Amino acid sequence: LKQVFNKDKTFRPKRKFEPGTQRFELHKRAQASLNSGVDLKAAVQLPSGEDQNDWVAVHVVDFFNRINLIYGTICEFCTERTCPVMSGGPKYEY
Repeated sequence: LKQVFNKDKTFRPKRKFEPGTQRFELHKRAQASLNSGVDLKAAVQLPSGEDQNDWVAVHVVDFFNRINLIYGTICEFCTERTCPVMSGGPKYEY
């Protein structure tokens, strides 16, 4: 259980990115979407008159479909041979 809370194994994103890099561009897009003024609490709130179990089920299926789409795009390129370790660079292993 100690490994779960090991600070050296915890994902911590870098705060600064070199301008002109792909990471910098992705960071700018992520910040723009986070600062867009969308109320995330309202976006995930159960609509009135809806059954909570139905609402959760629909969103779980949607989440699964999105993850399946992402997996489908990388599974033929990232195999056990080409990607033996799932990592976020040399410091982070998932």
